[in-house]
Amino acid sequence: MYPLRFQRIEAAKPWAGARLRRLFPAQAAEVPPGTGEWIELCDFPGQSSVVANGEWRGQTLHDLARARRTQLLGELAVDAPDDFPLCVKFLDTAQPLSIQDHPSDVREAADKRLIRRGKSECWLVLDAAPGAVIYQGLRQGVTAAQFGKALVDGDPPALLNARAVKPGDFLYNAAGMVHAIGADLALLEIQQNCPTTYRLWDFPRPGIAEKREMHVQPGLAAARHDLPLPKIVPTHGSDVLLAPDGPFGVRSLRISSAAHEAKAWPGFTLHTCLKGECEITGRARDNLQPTILMPGETVLWPAEFTEFELYPRGDCWLIVSWARE
Repeated sequence: MYPLRFQRIEAAKPWAGARLRRLFPAQAAEVPPGTGEWIELCDFPGQSSVVANGEWRGQTLHDLARARRTQLLGELAVDAPDDFPLCVKFLDTAQPLSIQDHPSDVREAADKRLIRRGKSECWLVLDAAPGAVIYQGLRQGVTAAQFGKALVDGDPPALLNARAVKPGDFLYNAAGMVHAIGADLALLEIQQNCPTTYRLWDFPRPGIAEKREMHVQPGLAAARHDLPLPKIVPTHGSDVLLAPDGPFGVRSLRISSAAHEAKAWPGFTLHTCLKGECEITGRARDNLQPTILMPGETVLWPAEFTEFELYPRGDCWLIVSWARE
């Protein structure tokens, strides 16, 4: 087993910006203008990331998640769907995205076994224009009926909480939370591996006449207006646990000297570099595997890697993520 890299998937979007190109110039040279999503890894139906290095080069993440399930996922391989649990991507917005929500997990009624993943997600703000916002949940006093009516003939953004964000802010977004990512943002998004998005309302797109498909009825059915508005968590500390519960975990590490990390979670580990350069050596018993991460890169460590030596070259910002189910 060894640390896995994947071929980046670029997705053109009508709302795409250019902030990621400034943040990660080395990566941007390979990304066409107009790219709104840089997908680091995913395992969606018909779109599964391809391994870019080593013995398994050319195989899809979906193939590995099935053929080498225990090696890759460890104890997470038991009683779970046969996909890979997480998706990691970068988002770059010049215009706001649609107002939308996502389905919740589907579980077997008797023993609560996970049958199909929903889409809880989180965002880490990498860059933001002054006044940039992320919309989450209905404003206090707004009813579901009022929101439904506004989708047809009103101004639905005015009924949502417009949350001002700045670089370093972290927001968790549970499945069913009505939301919209605003304009002029660069984000790291970590989400459950679910491709389903219900668009409820789209912002006007100057110069684009074609309307995107909406999914109002299933989206309203999936909406959970009982969800509390999550706190915006700053990530300026050296070691901050950002997602302490839920279907996945996220930590922010800012380091400038060598550090040792022992895995305290089941299954695989993901490292994403946001700033600086870091050499990481993973240990799986007597198997030592080094890799070097540059800004904008992600590496997947299979489950048997339980310890990591981190050797930053200058100030380095790493995001560590893992699945809990």
